Amino acid sequence: MKSVALVTEYNPFHNGHLYHAQQSKSITDSEISIAIMSGNFVMRGQPAIYNKFTRTRMALSAVDLVVELPAYASISAGQYFAETAVKIADYLNVSHLSFGSESGEITDFLSLADRISDVEQSPQFLAKSKEGKSFPRILSELVPDNDLLSSPNNTLGISYVRAIQKYAPSIQPWTIARSQSAHHDGEISNQKFASGTSIRKSLLNKNDQWKKVVPNTIQSHYESPQISVEDTFNYLKYAILTHDALSLSQIYTMSEGIENRILQNISQATNFEHLMTILKTKRYTYTHIQRLLMNILLNFKKQNKPTSVHAVRILGMSEKGQQYIKQLKKLYPDKNFITQINKQTADFFIDEIHATQIYNLISGQTANDFNTPVIRA
Repeated sequence: MKSVALVTEYNPFHNGHLYHAQQSKSITDSEISIAIMSGNFVMRGQPAIYNKFTRTRMALSAVDLVVELPAYASISAGQYFAETAVKIADYLNVSHLSFGSESGEITDFLSLADRISDVEQSPQFLAKSKEGKSFPRILSELVPDNDLLSSPNNTLGISYVRAIQKYAPSIQPWTIARSQSAHHDGEISNQKFASGTSIRKSLLNKNDQWKKVVPNTIQSHYESPQISVEDTFNYLKYAILTHDALSLSQIYTMSEGIENRILQNISQATNFEHLMTILKTKRYTYTHIQRLLMNILLNFKKQNKPTSVHAVRILGMSEKGQQYIKQLKKLYPDKNFITQINKQTADFFIDEIHATQIYNLISGQTANDFNTPVIRA
């Protein structure tokens, strides 16, 4: 079966996601669409507004299969996020990977990916790396005239294309132009499309604006408790205070002594936003610090960062999705396509199980990886 993978968060699912899923399946002429979806914590360094099981139910209104993006990758910056997603897609033998972008032209991405590969081999790149500059900053300095590097979805799209070239050249990348709303728009101004940011804001503010931009068929799923990053603060503060500087330095993405700044300031912080204000520096983006704090909350350590895919967790599937998994199991009997977490399969997903436990501690919910079977559409 010809298939297309969509790397998603669905935080929460809305009309823009529906458009992307429908267009991706149609344009690539795929029989199966697969959402590789972040679990209970997402790339912005926050808990998802709804848990992964509720978001799977939303997603199955538009796709045939929902699999979980590993937790470390879900709260990582673009390169590792994209590389892990591509490895999952390759494990699932997908034909295409489709991503949303401001550009909408895949040839632009392919050309820029080749240019970046050339830049990485240059003496200037090596010199700037030795100066300690981040990869995005080096690109902005060495490839300053390319508009693709000026918007978040385009930048992530480049990461997908480069990961495909490196790890899964049999996958054909494709892109769908975003429609009408910008990635970080804070307000719902369109009658059909809106950003995830504006929808979350509407939900948390308890107004009904979100209903204009969410498919009617799944609006009932939006009644679950909504979780925000502020809800993590007391648990995060406790987690930080259990560390000394040495142990905190071992947390994934911790670098350049910022652990000392965190320990020096945590006691005076009164809430999450206040803590972010205290910690923010010119060296680190707001999102980078949020991701770091979620890594502390989850106790994700540098040495435990996964480097390969040994199993795929299937969160939900339609009848077509189930047929696709049956086909994969016949083609690849040594691969692990897991629909149920139990004693035999839990070791594949220790980080994801742990992230769900922490999410439930914060939210008071009870659906976990052991008591929630694969969701069927």
